[in-house]
Amino acid sequence: MVKNSKTPKNKPIDSDRETRVLLENISRDVTRIAEAQSSTAAQIADVKATMATKTELNTVSMAVMQISSDVKNIDKRLKTVEEKLDKDLDNHEKRITKVEEKVHA
Repeated sequence: MVKNSKTPKNKPIDSDRETRVLLENISRDVTRIAEAQSSTAAQIADVKATMATKTELNTVSMAVMQISSDVKNIDKRLKTVEEKLDKDLDNHEKRITKVEEKVHA
């Protein structure tokens, strides 16, 4: 036995009281476990939502990269068309100048 025991050796143990104390402790522990369980379920839901958001972000990122590539291709094509139009316009201006020279001559 422990030297500083609160229960004197000659006092009988109240088993009903001891049982109630144990049941109260068990009840408190079960309540804590249930609260932890519900907290864990909420955390799992948050993690799943975060994972879904990350998946959507990856999908959007890939789409943005594809659109960026498409825009670069369109920009290259527009430059080519612009150069061709400038060349054609320059040729038309030369032809118009020649026609004007012939008309005025």
